[in-house]
Amino acid sequence: MISIVQRFRGDPQGSVALMFAFAALVLMGAVGAAMDYSRAANVQTSLQRAVDGAALLAAKNNRDMSGTSMSDAAARNYIRMTFAADRIADLDAKVTFLPDRVRVEASAAVPTMIMTVLGIRTMQVAGSSEALFGETKVEIVLVLDNTGSMNQSNKLPTLKQAAKNFLAKMQAAGGAPGAIRIGVVPFETDVNLGNLKGSWWVDPAQSSHWTANPATAGCIWDREQPNDVRDTVPSTGLSQTMFGADQTRTSACNIAPILPLTTDYNALNANIEGMTAVGNTNLTIGLVWGYHLLSSSEPITNALPFGTKNLTKYVILMTDGENTQTRGGGTVAAMDARTRQVCENIKAEKIAIFTARIIDGNESLLRDCASDPSMYYPVSDVAQLQPVFDTIYSIITSMRIAR
Repeated sequence: MISIVQRFRGDPQGSVALMFAFAALVLMGAVGAAMDYSRAANVQTSLQRAVDGAALLAAKNNRDMSGTSMSDAAARNYIRMTFAADRIADLDAKVTFLPDRVRVEASAAVPTMIMTVLGIRTMQVAGSSEALFGETKVEIVLVLDNTGSMNQSNKLPTLKQAAKNFLAKMQAAGGAPGAIRIGVVPFETDVNLGNLKGSWWVDPAQSSHWTANPATAGCIWDREQPNDVRDTVPSTGLSQTMFGADQTRTSACNIAPILPLTTDYNALNANIEGMTAVGNTNLTIGLVWGYHLLSSSEPITNALPFGTKNLTKYVILMTDGENTQTRGGGTVAAMDARTRQVCENIKAEKIAIFTARIIDGNESLLRDCASDPSMYYPVSDVAQLQPVFDTIYSIITSMRIAR
């Protein structure tokens, strides 16, 4: 018997078999743990969605006074309804009402399938969310490139359709009357004031150019620096704050006109459908007019004031161009510096900026202009424009959740 044991100990094949058995156990444990962790991660995502829903419902009930405030038990029941009974255990939920919002927190245990053989029978998941009381409001301005290069690669037709689909989704999002208002700024070197060209803030000394060149009427260039990048209130006593006709323009003013914030989706769609691609690129004028449309001060005054409760403002810039022409002229670097400054001024007012580079354009400038690098979209094919708009729509509509 002793000799048999000694032979087994000395047999290298026996050692390999033992090592293989141990390795197989470790490998099976790792695979099992990965499966359980993946399952728990999926449950975590579902739990967070359910908690978001519970927070929104609790906020709505509080706002509408349609019932008693949501209790911990009611939140727990709401969350459990989204899960199969065997997916979670020990679900707990807590609802906390704050002065302007409601917080819902939840935790649960996810039963393991493989790791239970190692003595680990559950994995913990948790989620939390806050929803604001009162109706949230959004103001959005689409700043859309209408320059000649947008005729290439089917850019402008695809952009127009994607923008109209975005409008349809925003319209379907509903909410209280006026909760969603949208404006449009088509731009090239200039912007077109359309019916606003007779406004008091248009410098009459410059608009004489339109008299001499009627086809150019409505097209304005940048204000004098530094007001070209600011929301400075115009004053008849200060010509540098007034808006004026592009004194160098000889081509017809065929740009679609700016459209201030509105809930008239027919007008919005008609404005976008009327866009044509002509002219050179001036990112600064497009962005600053997006700024003007979102400000409640002159020249356009129908926006809600900055700081209004439960209000978020957005600029969505879609362009394929690099700066090539502004009123001040100069180098591309000088023009880019003005664009960077207007982006900073807009963000300083807590206006969120999304940017998209449609195949061509200054990538670093557009990424830096966005409120966050994740809000910059490099579009390498026009087919990506619709998914970009869909993503932006999801981000905007999800902002009903405060955190």
